[in-house]
Amino acid sequence: MLVRPFGAITGAFRLEQNGHVSDKYNLEIEKSSLSGVVKLPPSKSHSMRWLTLASMDSNPTEIEMWEIGQDVQALIDCFIKLGLEWDGSVFKGGDLSQPGQTLDCKNSGTALRFLIGQSASCEFPISLDGDTSLRTRSSLELLKSLGLVEIEIQEHQYPIHINGPLEKTIVEIDVSKTSQFYSSLLLMAPRTKGFEILTRGSAVSRKHSELTWHLCKMTGAKEPGVPWTVDCPDVEIPPDASMMAFAKLSGLSVSNPPEVSDSIGHSLENSMLRDSNDLITPMAAWLAVGDGGTISGASHAALKESNRITKTVEMLSQFGIKSTASDDGISIEGGQIPQRPDGIVRSFGDHRIQMTAIILASICGGTIEGANLHQVAWPSYLQQLKDCGLKFEFVQP
Repeated sequence: MLVRPFGAITGAFRLEQNGHVSDKYNLEIEKSSLSGVVKLPPSKSHSMRWLTLASMDSNPTEIEMWEIGQDVQALIDCFIKLGLEWDGSVFKGGDLSQPGQTLDCKNSGTALRFLIGQSASCEFPISLDGDTSLRTRSSLELLKSLGLVEIEIQEHQYPIHINGPLEKTIVEIDVSKTSQFYSSLLLMAPRTKGFEILTRGSAVSRKHSELTWHLCKMTGAKEPGVPWTVDCPDVEIPPDASMMAFAKLSGLSVSNPPEVSDSIGHSLENSMLRDSNDLITPMAAWLAVGDGGTISGASHAALKESNRITKTVEMLSQFGIKSTASDDGISIEGGQIPQRPDGIVRSFGDHRIQMTAIILASICGGTIEGANLHQVAWPSYLQQLKDCGLKFEFVQP
């Protein structure tokens, strides 16, 4: 096994951020004492919604983000391939042009679903794809609701080929597994002739849908499904409230805590995660080292980058932490002390599992799979933890 100290591989790690080096390195973490302050990344949820709205405004829109994660960058790159302009801070939208290649959404389910809606408005075919993790997540429900593709339910759905434009006047969507399908419909309306949106099922991640519609109204929307001329204001993306969980788990302070109005329901004080299932993994770890408890209402967490219910339990077990999975959550005993894992802690290609495992390993040591998974949502996460005392090396099997 090749081991390199942080200073010796800084350049290679930067290359990984630029996509030139594959994610082959793991993290060998020593027991560390963490203290200090971290800065939360810009909210991925706000960023992607504002970018999509700005893509429909022909006037330049300034979108301020102090760093950009890989998921948000994937959406930006796809819009550039669709003929729009981004200079790192200003986005100029307008009519979409036929791309000369398949749009690569990489790991971002949000980018894929939002782009399905945008692509469905076009009079030319568009193909969408992503990485191995994204390909395990189905978007058939949205595709069927739009009625633009003939798809048989089969194991391999990708790449997705969309042939627009949308002709349906009524679009019905199931909102019981994800809010992204509904948000995609709300965001595509300005590029269409208009349609009625009907929903079915018990809605999850309702705060995300509410955020989508709130931002739509800020740009001129009056009624869901009714087109409007998008007038997008310049915006500063607020901090990502879901990332507060990692600061709390590590006992670190935050320099830019989000306003309650920007939290989209994310709070470690509420273990009913119907509207905030992204918290399930760090919350489970926090409960384990704290007072214990039961997480519920998170059945849709099984449909994320990994099955976050079962994979969180599996990851915790490698640290000797006992927990029990249910259909919609996890029960965790309190007062548990993480133990150094015998082997490599698997991350399952899921950045939130990797990020949680890093903090647990700071308590007892351990080797964590996937050195740069955190870059999906929080590029500076590892460097900030290093500045707060995390001791680690990059290791290559």
